[in-house]
Amino acid sequence: MSFTLSGPLWAVCRGLVAVPLLTAAACGSNVEEASEVVLARHVHTDIYDAYPGIPSPAGDRVAFADFAADGRSLTVYDVATGDRVVTRTHGGRSRVTWSPDGSRIVYIDRQSDRHRVWTLDLTTGRESRIVDPGDARIDYPRLLPDGTVTALRYAGADTAWVAYAPGPGRSTSVVVDRAGGWVAPVRSPDGRAVAHLRVADGRAALAVTEIATGKTRTLAADLQLGWDRRVDWSPTGRALHLAAAGIQDSLMVGWRVPLDGGPAERLERAGRDVLAVTPLADGRVALSVYHTRTTVGLVPVTGGEPADVIPAGSTSAFLPSWHPGGGALGFITTSWRRVRMAVDFDLGVLDLDAEGRPTGAARALLSEADEDYGAAWSPDGRWLAFHGHLEQSDDIWLVPVGGSERPTRLTRFGPGADTGEPDWSPDGRALAFSSYGPPLEENPGSVYSVAVDPATGLPVADPVRVPLDGFQGSAMGARFSPDGERMAFYGRSLEDGRVTVYTVAAAGGTPTAVVSFANGEPYSAPEWSADGASLFYSRNDGFGPFQVWRVDIATGATEQVTTGVRGTLQPSVSPDGRTLAVTMREAAIEVVALAAGSTDTNSDGGP
Repeated sequence: MSFTLSGPLWAVCRGLVAVPLLTAAACGSNVEEASEVVLARHVHTDIYDAYPGIPSPAGDRVAFADFAADGRSLTVYDVATGDRVVTRTHGGRSRVTWSPDGSRIVYIDRQSDRHRVWTLDLTTGRESRIVDPGDARIDYPRLLPDGTVTALRYAGADTAWVAYAPGPGRSTSVVVDRAGGWVAPVRSPDGRAVAHLRVADGRAALAVTEIATGKTRTLAADLQLGWDRRVDWSPTGRALHLAAAGIQDSLMVGWRVPLDGGPAERLERAGRDVLAVTPLADGRVALSVYHTRTTVGLVPVTGGEPADVIPAGSTSAFLPSWHPGGGALGFITTSWRRVRMAVDFDLGVLDLDAEGRPTGAARALLSEADEDYGAAWSPDGRWLAFHGHLEQSDDIWLVPVGGSERPTRLTRFGPGADTGEPDWSPDGRALAFSSYGPPLEENPGSVYSVAVDPATGLPVADPVRVPLDGFQGSAMGARFSPDGERMAFYGRSLEDGRVTVYTVAAAGGTPTAVVSFANGEPYSAPEWSADGASLFYSRNDGFGPFQVWRVDIATGATEQVTTGVRGTLQPSVSPDGRTLAVTMREAAIEVVALAAGSTDTNSDGGP
């Protein structure tokens, strides 16, 4: 098949030059902030991921992809009623778009046995496979009005932008055969061109390629992109919309980029991260805006709503841990901006009085290169163990508390591993942790321990993988029991993504399942009660905010511990066993529609 070509596309593109997007924007007029209407607001469950909400062409529904049971569920809101539909089957749904008539959601399922293009019919609730690429991989699908699906196809080293024709078998034709480096291609409304992003060396450019001739023009360069990358045409095809940032920025912004060579227009000026920009059929533009605050709170182990201990407006804090004397809290500090988020983790500390009240402001505990993760004081308070990326590693490191010495590397998994935070044995002679590595050992996630000399802080031997006899899945997190005889860890099923809390002998053996649930927070570990009789963990069963729960190890009986509208994760028990320190997170995506004609250009992208 081929697309219909009629008229010279480049008549409207003459004079375009490739410029940094924010430089182009500075040339435009000073646009007043557009009035906006909230279409939907969705609380995300995952502490890291926050994928945008994508409205239907009419703006009457909004779809969100969200973390659930190691996959992605879809939640679809009806704008008029607020009602929602949630998918329940396990899947890896991403690259969410809509059919042109708004009746179906189109997406890629990234689960290895389901890697195809699928649709969700909102009338029947049925999910159906519409494209099977065989041995190839495909990405960025778009469903056209005639039933054609366009997508990037990866076959070995070759990348092409292809079209799958409607009907049984869906015959495939190559539309652009040299699409290497392309991201998020989307056909123009008249079918004559394709807009796409080109990514290289950490930077991106926005370009348009004429299908008939292969001629490409670059409209903007030196962009930073978010995780869910997309470009959309205005309904008339006279402008492109995207979310991007300049090279030096940490904030994503919504942009309208005209094809006539005019300056790019900034669509949002309120200092919020914009994850996606979607033009609607009625001339409005919808922005998917990110809101978040992550802090540390305290709550009695008997339960209740946690109280903040980090002052509002300070740097985001998460993954708390206790000083062995109980007089201080350690935590990770970072900015949850969508750009360059994961390279600025540091460790902070907050002093507490005998009643658990802060006695001063939070201060820096450790600030090394790149990612410092998981403050773990040794039982004698002399050493601080942490996960770090020093020397381009992904390993466990040790440093004297309050000293000037350089950290000592305890493991040598190296780049490509994904190592979690460490936990000390009660005698201070070993550290436990989990790691997806070394990467060459086909390791989906295992529990490790490394012996440490408490006098010198040096490793006594190489780290060893703790045997988990009969365990099939991914092991995450590791915590020693109060007596040091056992460990607790999360195990995620590779088959259906369910999370199970396990215990196992510290030296290894057959793990014992304690409790299993649909959706667990995978970025920390189960936490022992002071008496070793129960475990605290976080779950949300697929939607809504996480809460901390307790499970009795002997009986398997569970009870919810924390309450409140904010997500509560990553519990850490105080040395006296009376208080939980937790991560408290508010993370929501709000999809807002800007009123048509509220900017300095009319709604169809004309001058």
